[in-house]
Amino acid sequence: MRRDLILVVVAVSLLIPPSAALYIDVPDYDAGIASAGVNGAINGRYGDVIFATDDGISVYTANGTWSSVNARHPGETAYGLLAPLETIVTAVALDAKGHLWIGYPNGLQIGDGKGYQAIQDQQFLKNRNINRIIRWGDDMWVATGRAGLHRYHDGAWTWYKPLGPEGLECYTVVSMAVDAASDALVIGSESDGIQVVLKDRTGEARFEQVTCHDEPLAGISEVRVDPFGGVYLFNRTTVLRYTTDGGVVPVLGAGDLSPFPVTINDIAATPEGMLLIASDNGIYGWNASGIALHITSRDGIRSKFVKKLFIDAFGRCWFVVPGNVGYIPPATGSATLDLSAVPVPAPEATQNVSAEVLMPDLPSGEPAGISEMLSGVWVSFAEWIGGVGARLTGA
Repeated sequence: MRRDLILVVVAVSLLIPPSAALYIDVPDYDAGIASAGVNGAINGRYGDVIFATDDGISVYTANGTWSSVNARHPGETAYGLLAPLETIVTAVALDAKGHLWIGYPNGLQIGDGKGYQAIQDQQFLKNRNINRIIRWGDDMWVATGRAGLHRYHDGAWTWYKPLGPEGLECYTVVSMAVDAASDALVIGSESDGIQVVLKDRTGEARFEQVTCHDEPLAGISEVRVDPFGGVYLFNRTTVLRYTTDGGVVPVLGAGDLSPFPVTINDIAATPEGMLLIASDNGIYGWNASGIALHITSRDGIRSKFVKKLFIDAFGRCWFVVPGNVGYIPPATGSATLDLSAVPVPAPEATQNVSAEVLMPDLPSGEPAGISEMLSGVWVSFAEWIGGVGARLTGA
């Protein structure tokens, strides 16, 4: 019998206690994340998670502590000394050297390990409002306002203007993702569909429209990475998958998630192969068999309206709901949730951002059955197994 006992998804909604997700409220400046207005998140160099928020940058370190920098509290981060341009951070990214790039509504900052250079000149940025930043190989790509895309390569800036000779057929780029399998950059626009950026042998970029049945993907604007290759494309009602060699294939529609109307707000693919969907009715987990799990406010995420998701380097799924940010520990597989990794803070510790994840020792010997429905599948949550077992078995 495995020691990392698991609970099948069919019983997840019954068994996850209200404290199943480690919750991080929006505390004071010195205690945690600066704001629940999260505009983006990336994995840092040191096992940390870097958040771009409406009130500056917040970093959740590998040892479970927070540090934040904003216009009112400039300071030194692990990536150098930072004097923010303003409070709102719209985007963050790391370049090939591990230096932090920070986007604001009025410009860009680039770190060098010691300090930051501010880029606000229209000689470099045709629009100073930074939408998104992403690294593609050794290059940094910056989407700005309604001015298309900018590329930074080896100290030089290139502007790809909307409707220009390179084939960029949109004004406002709102999302970008790199398909590692094909080494292609896929971009989503506000209202002009999806394009893929390809490079020729000389390194020059060209843009090609992504189509389905020979038609542009009108109304699709968001792009997310698939860790198994390709990218996911989505809007509020539909999720598609795109690869450069296979084209576009449908994945799911909002009607597949619930018989009642539901809106798709964000998606994130786990390393185990599950697609997580943030909706106005909680978080759905989708795999080849369909809905594999459904986490709602009664399971500990405090609000059923989930705005954003992010999978960090440790496999944790960070989620953003109105007024709060938290994470769900990594699952053991594509169709299971590993409750042995679920943190169970004491009631007074729900706002303690450094609360440790509890990994209880499992009892020796064979555990007792829970119910006929769950025959052969067991719960690894030692602290509350007695109460749950009694409730399910009627003992």
